[in-house]
Amino acid sequence: MMTMTLERPTTVRPDVIQPETRAAVDELYAGDTVAAFRAIDAATADPTESIREWELSAEQRQVYEAGFMVGFQMAAPALMAEVASLRARLEHAEHDADRYYAEMCRRPAPAEPSASGPTFAEISQTRGEHDRAARNDAAIDRMFPQYAGARA
Repeated sequence: MMTMTLERPTTVRPDVIQPETRAAVDELYAGDTVAAFRAIDAATADPTESIREWELSAEQRQVYEAGFMVGFQMAAPALMAEVASLRARLEHAEHDADRYYAEMCRRPAPAEPSASGPTFAEISQTRGEHDRAARNDAAIDRMFPQYAGARA
């Protein structure tokens, strides 16, 4: 007949539950919620906060690095999924940018100046600054040679 005991086997393998976690659970069972929350906070604190890798011995460094690698391998699928998602978003954004650029380049600007008002050169002519108007016209003709003769 097989009997079950609630005792933890101490000789078979070491206890995997950290003492801080066990203390937090004990506080919960004791009914003191404030102490329980403090114990839970202490138990779930980041264990690497107080570790300075250069202060570890060779055995401790091996354990630390093994734990880091195991944690990294456990987090790797989520990280790779996030990278794939970000890469897909980037490719989509680049595709949109290419489409917008191609659309912008496909439509040439109108050859005639818009009827929104007088140009800078016309305003300069009206003010009597003919040399300034000529310099502006020459600069515009240099920058946009395809529209050189289009002004009225």
